Formats: sequence, C-alpha cells, structure tokens
Amino acid sequence: MVSVYWLLVGAGLLALEAFGVPGVGFLFAGLAAIIVGAVVELGVIASENMVAQGAVFLVTTTMLAILLWKQLKGWRLNPNIPQYNNIVGTEAVVTQPLMGDRVGEVRWSGTLMRAKLADTTAAELPVGSIVIVRKADGNLLLVAGK
Repeated sequence: MVSVYWLLVGAGLLALEAFGVPGVGFLFAGLAAIIVGAVVELGVIASENMVAQGAVFLVTTTMLAILLWKQLKGWRLNPNIPQYNNIVGTEAVVTQPLMGDRVGEVRWSGTLMRAKLADTTAAELPVGSIVIVRKADGNLLLVAGK
C-alpha cells in the first residue's frame, strides 16, 4: 500500500511540472517517487522502512537532477529547434502593403506581425490580401500570396 502512495506522489509531482511550475525540478522528484514506489512494490525495500524509502528518494532525485538537468536545459533552449511551427502554412491578412524586399505587416491569429514576401520578385500584395506563412524567421514572417 505504501508503494501506491509513492506512485501517487510521483504522479502529482509530474503533474505539477507539466501544468503548474515548470523548471523547478518537480520532474526529477516525480520520477524518483515513482522509482521508490516501484522498488517498494518489488520488495527491494520493506514497506515499513520509511527511512530507507526517504533516503532512496533523496538520492534518486539528486542523481536524476545531476544526470539530466543539463541535457534537458540544452534541449529546451536549443537554437537549432525550429520555433513557431504552428504558424507555418497558416493564413494571414496583409495590414501594410508587401512588395519586393520591404518589410510590411500582417495580422495572424489576431496579432500584428512584421512580414516580408518570401519571393521578392512577386507582385505587390495590397492591404487586405490573404497570404500563406512560409517561414518564421525570429519575429519576421516570410509570406507568399494565396
């Protein structure tokens, strides 16, 4: 029965990480709690030995943090991961004319964003034109006429 408590605590900590307070380390503590629950369930640690369970929990949390913190942080902040994938392929409306290599403006999902034509040889797109977002380059959208 003690193992169920550890598993519930682990699930709660993982939920905190996912929905509440990310970046604090609840991920490591949640995984450690699940590991302790599994170890108790397998009988490696007696369910009455709370001191051993607490020690395994603290050591496992620390080891997971040491082993995974840098890797997870690097993965989360990796500049090579393309950002704004949900924008590419969607429609926007021109709010400032787009022509040649000049920067104009479009309204995408209720937000005004700087934009340029993806093909600088394309004809001018006046205000009100519908465009398709081809690429997001930082805070600049590269668009093409629909």
